[in-house]
Amino acid sequence: MDLLMIILVTVIPVLSDGLTVHGPSGPVVAPLGSSVVLLCSVDESLPIKDLEVEWKRSDTETLVHLYQDGESRAEAQQQDYQDRAHFFTDQIQHGNFSLRLDDLRSEDEGQYTCTVHGQRESGETMAEIKVDVGFSALHILVLILCVSASGSALLLVCLIYCRSSTKGLIVQNTLNRVSLAGGSVVLPCHVPLSLLTEDLKVEWRRNKLKDLVHLYQNGDSQTEKQHQDYKERAQFFTEHLKHGNFSLRLDKLRSGDEGEYTCTVYSQQKPVFSAKTKLVLNLFTNGKVISQGGSVDLVCQVDRRFLKNSLKVEWRRDETLVHLYEDGKSRPEKQHKDYHKRAHFLNKNITDGNFSLRLKNLRTEDEGVYTCNVYSDQECVCSVRKELKLRFTVKHTHHTPLHLGSSVVLPCYNDRPYSMEGLKVEWKRKEDLVHLYKDGASQAEEQHEDYQDRAHFFTEHLKDGNFSLRLDDLRAEDEGQYTCTVHFRRSIQNNRQFSTKTDLVLKLLEPVLRLQMFLVFSPNVLMFLAFVFWAVSEGSLFESVSCCSLYFLRPLTLLWTAPYDFPGKIKTWVQSYSFRTEYIVFSAVFYSVLFKSALDKSLNYSGSEGVVIIVLFVLVLLLNLFYIIFLFLRLFGKVSLRIRTIFNVLAVISFDVLPSLQFILLFFSFGSRGGFLIVAVLPVFLTASRYNWDVVCGQKMGCSPAVRRSVYLTLMILINALLIYFYITALENQNDVVGWSCMLVFLQFLWTLVNFTRSFSFDLPRVTVVYVFGSVGVVLLNSVALMTEVILKTGESTPLHSTLLESVHISDQILLISCQSLQTSIFNV
Repeated sequence: MDLLMIILVTVIPVLSDGLTVHGPSGPVVAPLGSSVVLLCSVDESLPIKDLEVEWKRSDTETLVHLYQDGESRAEAQQQDYQDRAHFFTDQIQHGNFSLRLDDLRSEDEGQYTCTVHGQRESGETMAEIKVDVGFSALHILVLILCVSASGSALLLVCLIYCRSSTKGLIVQNTLNRVSLAGGSVVLPCHVPLSLLTEDLKVEWRRNKLKDLVHLYQNGDSQTEKQHQDYKERAQFFTEHLKHGNFSLRLDKLRSGDEGEYTCTVYSQQKPVFSAKTKLVLNLFTNGKVISQGGSVDLVCQVDRRFLKNSLKVEWRRDETLVHLYEDGKSRPEKQHKDYHKRAHFLNKNITDGNFSLRLKNLRTEDEGVYTCNVYSDQECVCSVRKELKLRFTVKHTHHTPLHLGSSVVLPCYNDRPYSMEGLKVEWKRKEDLVHLYKDGASQAEEQHEDYQDRAHFFTEHLKDGNFSLRLDDLRAEDEGQYTCTVHFRRSIQNNRQFSTKTDLVLKLLEPVLRLQMFLVFSPNVLMFLAFVFWAVSEGSLFESVSCCSLYFLRPLTLLWTAPYDFPGKIKTWVQSYSFRTEYIVFSAVFYSVLFKSALDKSLNYSGSEGVVIIVLFVLVLLLNLFYIIFLFLRLFGKVSLRIRTIFNVLAVISFDVLPSLQFILLFFSFGSRGGFLIVAVLPVFLTASRYNWDVVCGQKMGCSPAVRRSVYLTLMILINALLIYFYITALENQNDVVGWSCMLVFLQFLWTLVNFTRSFSFDLPRVTVVYVFGSVGVVLLNSVALMTEVILKTGESTPLHSTLLESVHISDQILLISCQSLQTSIFNV
């Protein structure tokens, strides 16, 4: 039957109105990615005038290429054949109307009709393409990458749920203690009891292990080996050493003590435990903390009745002249040289009596009492004193993770001894009572049942201000925030209290942590490469570009949702900017894909409209670029506050402007004129999404969290439903409506998440199951889907195969993009 069809439609020339058109003698067979030539010619040359040559798919009547009015009409081609189907233009005058089809795809298989219309007669012939489908090297490479991605994802599952010895809990203090210069501070370091061996060695060093602050070795403190700056200032709690308490008490604090202190424990000459604590030196006044290098405003307001020409205002630090106002103007030339260009009045032209002083680029040497003296007619009529004090903030930055099943000490210290009379110490985790000390004894019977026989005080150390808690038999469920509240009596009529908060954070042990981080990135990198090679071989542009960009961005979300604490600055940055980064980068990808369509469509517009499209694209890409630069400046850059502020403003503007520009571009690109009406009402929708609802509805209107979140989500659902409807309206005449729709829906998800995180202070607990779904489940689904598509497209061509292929192609686009949207929404909403 096939042979008969070939003879009928290809070998025998087709006669139509007397014009004989010759075609190929049989099916043209070629491999994927190659070029083929479909023959179509007549015996003699035809006049170019009124000549029309039309190539179409026989099954769908899709226009492949058209020659008309003496030239090729590339703009009339169906989109799939643009830049791939070409005439031999210089041969048409000789009667050769053959078509060259480049970058052969499996979808190109089928029959084609070449129709030639002359001045008086016409004719046609048929040609058939058969794709030599088989597994090419690229197909095999895609399959290998998909299998490797699946394997590494499954390995990650095993690692996540492997035995508890790969996990541990670390101690992180969230409420930092404060000590004044000249005072004392306790730097905590509690060595697990299991490490208290005879060869134990404990070192305290400062600033990356350079200065030896204190040393315990051979069963005793080695004070003679201390750095001279710490002699008689740094000491252990000697009677506590047998309990593993190697915390360091540092007295007579000086500005030079600022830095990071590391407690390292050695057993058999190998480091087995470490704890780090930072001493950060700041200045403060009136309860406000100012970092070094920052600025402070010292207030001095003069009664208006004293504002006359004889007014004189002096700011002094002890006897040093900081700034002077005299004879109706500031006198910076009389300042002490240390304050040149650093001390200024807030108002250059002082008319309201505000002589407040702004002191910039603060240094430790600026500590002291500042006095504002106001003189009228040589008489002091007003004097204001402001004091800048040095203080140390103690930040416990890192502890080596302790294995589950071991013990941990949660530090709670004060730097002075306490009277046991009236002393009450309470440890809580959320609402659960972990341990209680009152009436001179531990009240074990009042503990929550989960902590009985596991939580203990160092009772004999309470009088020294050590209210730390030892928690035995550590479990993963112990993760959370613990609060220590101490009630004490200074005198009969003076009862006081202080509290500190400590986090127990579940974390992978170092070697396992590095392996898991590798396994978080590895499947995404492998799938990224798989889609790159798939795009090179035969993939859809929308599918390939969107999926590549998503796999490039997904590790950001995975790090945010990880149930473990990842080290370094990246985690903090990811928590703050992951959604915005995804939105901006994916928007840039979307605009890049959209640009080609817009450029092609611009050929149908007048010159001014075509220019408008190009200008709009340049504008949106610049806005995306501004935000990307802002992110890099926040993460890596060391630039001035002014430059960061400028790019921050531009980044905020980009979020406010991009949705409107996106609509204009979309409607311009697809030839719809209704876009401007939508853009006119779009700001009304967007305004409601920009409020900080916790402040506006919560604090100012008194709405409960459930009410304001419900109203917000209802509003966002309505807004997104309208926006998606407008998108579908604009896309209704497009061939690849599924691909475009999935990309735009995903953009709306990201846009909604960005606004949600900006509108609410809302944090869900990180759940291991969700992390597994995002890092493993989505990878497995996508890799299987891509492998299925590769196998089906390279298999034998049958009616069933064609049906499956079409369904897989559509479902793949939905799966590969919608799964990402679902993943992100589950993680964060």
